[in-house]
Amino acid sequence: MLNRSFKLFWFARVASMAATQMLMVGVGWQIYDLTNSAFDLGMIGLVSFIPQVLLVLVVGQVADRFDRRNVARLCMAIEAVVVGILALGSIQGWLTRELIYALILCYASAHAFESPTLMSLLPQLVDGKTLPRAVSLSAAAMQTAIILGPAIGGWLYVAGAKAVYIAAALAYAAASLSITLIQ
Repeated sequence: MLNRSFKLFWFARVASMAATQMLMVGVGWQIYDLTNSAFDLGMIGLVSFIPQVLLVLVVGQVADRFDRRNVARLCMAIEAVVVGILALGSIQGWLTRELIYALILCYASAHAFESPTLMSLLPQLVDGKTLPRAVSLSAAAMQTAIILGPAIGGWLYVAGAKAVYIAAALAYAAASLSITLIQ
């Protein structure tokens, strides 16, 4: 039987990944709506990728030296704030291409720390006997979130980028709270 900590972890991981997928759909559509430029759309991918490359050596050190729950919780909280700013800017109409790039760079920097930290947290939450089952359930949940996240994001985008961002920000906040509750 899987414990409460694993269930909280599982929820946080699914919520975070679904939010990530929704966010990428929302940002992609919004940047294209703002600029009508495929180049600007491609730049979102580049801006998202840069922190992963630049921080690759730092991320492992942080995950090994600090409480992984705190690192993951902080990353998800930062992601929630950044996506909340995207929502506010969309609602109030003051987002520019450059500001979106800057916010995605901040988001991607936090996400660069979140992913490996969460992966290294799982073995601490379950015993060796249940670890294979926990890994399997976690992987299945991630694949589900990767498939459903863009669909949900696209469906929400019908109501505008703000709807996608609000849903993603709430998902990140719920994921951060879930990590907080892990013993």
